[in-house]
Amino acid sequence: MNGSGFTAAAGHSRIRTQTYRVGVWLTLLWLSLNGGCSPQSPQAQSGGGDASDDPPAAQQHVATMWPDQPAELTAVNGSTSVGADETVEAIRFRQLTAEELPHVVATNGIEKGYTTILESLGSGLAALDLDGDGCDDLVIAGGGEFGDRVALPKKIQVLRNTGTVFVSVPQETVLGETTLYQHGIAVSDLNSDGFPDFVLCGYGGAELYLNAGDGSFLPPRMLRACADLWCVSAACADFSNDGVADIFIATYVDWSFENDPPCYAEDGVTRDNCSPRLFNGQPDRLLIGDGSGEFQDAAAAWNVNTDSKALGVVAADLDLDGDIDLYVGNDVMTNYLYRNENGRQFEDLTVRSGAGVSSRGTPDASMGVDVCDFNGDGLPDIWSANFEHESFAIYRNQGDWLFRNVSELTGVASIPALYVGWGTAFQDFDLDGDADVVVTNGNVVRHPAHSAVRQRLLLLENQDSAWFEETGGDPQSPFSRPREGRGLAILDWNLDGRPDIALSPVNEPVEILENQADTDGSWLSIQLIGSKSARHPVGASVELHLQERVLTRQLKGGGSYASSSTTTLFFGIPSGESVQQLLVRWSDGEQLQIEQPPVNCSLLILEGRAQAYLLPR
Repeated sequence: MNGSGFTAAAGHSRIRTQTYRVGVWLTLLWLSLNGGCSPQSPQAQSGGGDASDDPPAAQQHVATMWPDQPAELTAVNGSTSVGADETVEAIRFRQLTAEELPHVVATNGIEKGYTTILESLGSGLAALDLDGDGCDDLVIAGGGEFGDRVALPKKIQVLRNTGTVFVSVPQETVLGETTLYQHGIAVSDLNSDGFPDFVLCGYGGAELYLNAGDGSFLPPRMLRACADLWCVSAACADFSNDGVADIFIATYVDWSFENDPPCYAEDGVTRDNCSPRLFNGQPDRLLIGDGSGEFQDAAAAWNVNTDSKALGVVAADLDLDGDIDLYVGNDVMTNYLYRNENGRQFEDLTVRSGAGVSSRGTPDASMGVDVCDFNGDGLPDIWSANFEHESFAIYRNQGDWLFRNVSELTGVASIPALYVGWGTAFQDFDLDGDADVVVTNGNVVRHPAHSAVRQRLLLLENQDSAWFEETGGDPQSPFSRPREGRGLAILDWNLDGRPDIALSPVNEPVEILENQADTDGSWLSIQLIGSKSARHPVGASVELHLQERVLTRQLKGGGSYASSSTTTLFFGIPSGESVQQLLVRWSDGEQLQIEQPPVNCSLLILEGRAQAYLLPR
């Protein structure tokens, strides 16, 4: 397919120049592909017309709630020029100040003195555009506290990104009251109305938050199939191939105050958090959506395992056949790898694949997980952040559902075995074309014998798509400061094309580390919107063809630990390399090819359209 909104001319790529209000424009473009939206959706009342006209009802509500939202989006010319022949790269981050990021703390109730395993998990956060202004906002799971032998919720925190600072939004303004001691947040458009929704996981179940289309959410609804389970993380994707997002819920163990044995530190006297080995696992849940925000439990029909101690889950097309597969990170037991069989059921390939255990053939205690083609061979690989005295694991995709643990071959195993890894992500932080890895770490017990409770971040720089080298240890770097790490999400808060990092430690303020990578190369970021696919089209991928190599990014569901990253796909383009072609592959096999796309810009690509559109910076 060779039709696009770009026309090569004098070494430049041009885009049709049109002006839209950002939120309205994105919504109407998507709606035009779907023949409108449900009658109860706010934008259904707005009528047709050019998106540059007066905003419809939903956007008027947004303007009321967010009076300072950016008004205009104008497409501009892009360029394929690159810098000098030699690349200067340095991974460097700046922590946002108290003036830029409000003081928000997710708590675990440690002050009550119960010393329970519930306190060990912490909570995560999500990057999503709540108000349609093109900037990633943050929703932060508040964790919880304790009453008289009962777990109680804390408030969910909402931070709105103005483009220059984050501002705190009262929970009652945008969200209803939660009933959960909270852990994880998973984001998707779960009722196909064009607005991002989310699932909140916690002790006692999972709640559904549907976006009202005006910057606020409908009152939360408990997902019946998850009631009374300890839900930690979730991954949203269209597993059933019907164009509607589904939900996989990762559950943990059967702890309760009635099932709470006393546990002690190594001295045998001091009370400490228990190991998950003392508890039975719980059944994970697969909920198939009907597009209206209703879900049916299909775990049994899809062959989902009933015994799990899951903490992390990531959904991706691992065999590139158009179906969305799953990798589940379990604590102190074998991880699960599920192959999707034509949108009808899962096949458990854990044992056959080799991706469920360590290089020694033993189970690890896995928390955070992710998927990325780290070595540039076109096949998605798997990453797992594990417990102390275990190597973090990277599984290279060999094809035909065979994965090889290459932690030793790639230098990952050389990382000191003192870290307890949680939130994690692949990203090209130094914009050199290959995917680096970040991991936030922290112990699960109060009195560890071998390592500290608070641990520093790890940044593993990808060297030539073959080897990872630990960096970020400069004493002046925010990576060096120890934290009791848990949640981690990727966003581009200032729209400069460099992926930033949001962190949610336990009982410590939420942080954003702004990427200030020094490079004379270029960058390109992509947002994909589905039409025949789910609006958040997990499994769709983008290939960027350079002169010497092909860079591949795939849109995923879930990942990290209890957190959701931005849906933007980031590409770094090294100096001296020019972009020849951009190729989008949708899950049904349809492709969009764009010759000589612009760089140093953000592009929006909609399924079924032969154009790409420039987004504002």
